[in-house]
Amino acid sequence: MEAVYGEYEGMNMKLQFCFIGIVLYLAVGVRGLAQVPSGSKILQNIERTTEDIQDFTVTIEADVNMERVRVPKMAATLYFKKPDKVHFTSQNFVMVPREGIVVNPSLLRERYNPIVLGEETIEGKKLHKLQLTAKDPKARSRQMLLWIEPSNWTIARMETIPYQGRFLRLAFTYGLEDGKYWLPQTLNATFENVSRDSTKRTELDMPESPQWNEMQRPLRSGSITVTYSNYKVNVGLSDEIFERRDRPVKE
Repeated sequence: MEAVYGEYEGMNMKLQFCFIGIVLYLAVGVRGLAQVPSGSKILQNIERTTEDIQDFTVTIEADVNMERVRVPKMAATLYFKKPDKVHFTSQNFVMVPREGIVVNPSLLRERYNPIVLGEETIEGKKLHKLQLTAKDPKARSRQMLLWIEPSNWTIARMETIPYQGRFLRLAFTYGLEDGKYWLPQTLNATFENVSRDSTKRTELDMPESPQWNEMQRPLRSGSITVTYSNYKVNVGLSDEIFERRDRPVKE
C-alpha cells in the first residue's frame, strides 16, 4: 500500500510540474504576442512621437547623384506646418523626394490601412514591418512598406512606387532636437526604374495604379542624400509663408 501511495504521490508531483510548465509556456507566449502591436497601434505610436510638433524650419543640403543629370550640391531652408504645408527657399533649383522630405504620421493613419508583416532585423536593429494600402483607390501612392524603429517609434525605412513608375527606397536617421523631438538628421533616397513585370512589385502590387499610364518621359535611376541641420521647432509659422512660390522644387 505504501508503495502504491508513493507511486501516486510521484505521479501527482509530475503532473504539478507539467502544469506549471504549461502555464509558464503560455505566459511567455502571450507576452511575446503582446510585444507585437497591431498596425493601427504602431501608427498611433509614431503619431504620438510627433504630436507636439506643430511646425519647424530646418536647413537642408541635398547631394544628387542621378544618371544623365549633373546637379551641384544644393542648399535650402525647409518650412513645414501641420498637417501638410511645405515650402522651400533657396538660391538655386531644389531637387528633393516629395514622399520623404517631410512625413506626417497622422496623415498616414488617416489615409492608409496598415497590416503588420512581422519583424525584420536590418543593420542589427529589429524593426516592425508594415504594409500600408491607401483608402482612396486614386491616391498617388497606392501602397507603401514601412520599417519602424520601436525604441523611439520613428520610420527607419520606406518603400513605394510613386509617380512616374519609380521604385523609391527611403532610409532615415534621427536625432533628438531640444531634448524631446525626434526629427530626421539624414535621408537617403534611391530611385530605380520599375516596369510592369518587375519582381519588385511583389509586395507593392498596384496593377491599376494611374501612374503606370503617365510614364511619358525617360526615367532616371539614382540617389539623393539630404542632410538636415539647424532645426527651429514650433516657431509659429504664418500661413502666408506657404502661399509664396519663390523657387521651383523638382521631385
